[in-house]
Amino acid sequence: MLLEIKKKRVSKKNKAAWRKYSDIRDVEEFLEEQRLEERLGRFDTKVDDELFVVDLKGDGVEEKPDIKPLSAKQRKRAALEETPRCFQILLPSSKVEDPNKKRNISKPVGSRPTALSKLTAKRKSEKGVLQKKIEGARKNRKIARQEKKKSKAVLKNFDKNLWGGSLPEVKGIPETLCDDFISPEAQLHNVPTTQRLRPKPPLPKTLVTRAAVETPHPGVSYNPSFQEHQELLQDVVKHEEKMMKKEAHINRVTSKLFRRVTTKSKENQWIEEMSEGLPTPHNPQIEEHSDDTDNEYRAINPPVQNKKKDHKARRRQKEMILEKERLKREKIDKKKITDIYKLRKLHTSITKEEKKLEEDRKKRESKKQEEEEKALPALNSNKPPAKEPDFVPPEDLSGDLRRLSTKTNLLRERFESLQRRGALAGSKVMMKKKRKVKSYFKAGHKVTDNEVDKYLEKIKKSKSKVSK
Repeated sequence: MLLEIKKKRVSKKNKAAWRKYSDIRDVEEFLEEQRLEERLGRFDTKVDDELFVVDLKGDGVEEKPDIKPLSAKQRKRAALEETPRCFQILLPSSKVEDPNKKRNISKPVGSRPTALSKLTAKRKSEKGVLQKKIEGARKNRKIARQEKKKSKAVLKNFDKNLWGGSLPEVKGIPETLCDDFISPEAQLHNVPTTQRLRPKPPLPKTLVTRAAVETPHPGVSYNPSFQEHQELLQDVVKHEEKMMKKEAHINRVTSKLFRRVTTKSKENQWIEEMSEGLPTPHNPQIEEHSDDTDNEYRAINPPVQNKKKDHKARRRQKEMILEKERLKREKIDKKKITDIYKLRKLHTSITKEEKKLEEDRKKRESKKQEEEEKALPALNSNKPPAKEPDFVPPEDLSGDLRRLSTKTNLLRERFESLQRRGALAGSKVMMKKKRKVKSYFKAGHKVTDNEVDKYLEKIKKSKSKVSK
């Protein structure tokens, strides 16, 4: 007698409780069978030949067929048709048919020739580019075959000494050094190092032509002529004017941009701002207004009445708007007519402007090309210092070299000249900052009054310098 197990009545309101107390084994078995049928197919639909095999040979020894083994080349060609292993995982493993029978097969990008590629191929074939490429490839293959044959060719001339590699003559050592008492290391050391030297680097693509050393102005001479000295003086004056103009511009856009306010005017401005709205001697109007008031609230603006416009006023307003619009339209039409008459004049002015722009552009290009030809190589980011004009005032001039006072350093001038001509990289003057050392006064029983006075005077001087 079978005992019926009474089912427990449990709550299945949560997912965890549902999974714990519900039996879904039959559903899982059904789904597993369905998946197996999808992979292998149904047995009732298959033919007997696919399911069963008739054994005709029996248990005897199998006769191996006399098949000639394939060569390596044939095996490689056969493997080309097979799908590579790296792409086999992408193939579908299921035997389920596609539900959409009329699905459009999308070809990968680049497999189908485009209209542009067809045109380029046609153009190349007409020009003979493709034929030339095929002939070149054929020629290269022929050369490669010949080279391969040469490398495999059997040596027919047996004039090579296999054991003569260790002789000093073979290594390139001259006969004068091939003695018994000289070691092979010394022999090799004394051999000219032509083969062991590194090859020369190729010449640079661009040839840099450097300017010659600049000759000084004849007015710099210790005994110049009056005209040459005056010419140099004019150049120096122009340079100084240029520098003064530059300094004035910097002063104008920095310090002069902001107005200076004195302490007294600043205080007056502050008092005026703080006393805004208060009865003060600066604004007596407020006092007069305060006397008239009788502590009653009065609105500053009078009350506004909603006065409606009558029919006549509205009609006049509409007429005014229409008149304004009519005048505006007339003005636009008049301007159109005048513009039509001005077309010829505009056309000539535009062509003139275009010609001028084209000429300016050509000038700029030619100037840029000349500068590029004369430009020095950029050795670093620092620019070489500009040459300052050298000038000797007329009172310091003397017809003798002994009494001439030199103001320029010859070494520095030559160094800057090399930088300007691109032989050396532009240098930057690095100035060290001076540390501000604080001084302290150490009091003691041996300190005199004179020392204290000196220290106080020193402090006063330093403060006056800072205030200036």
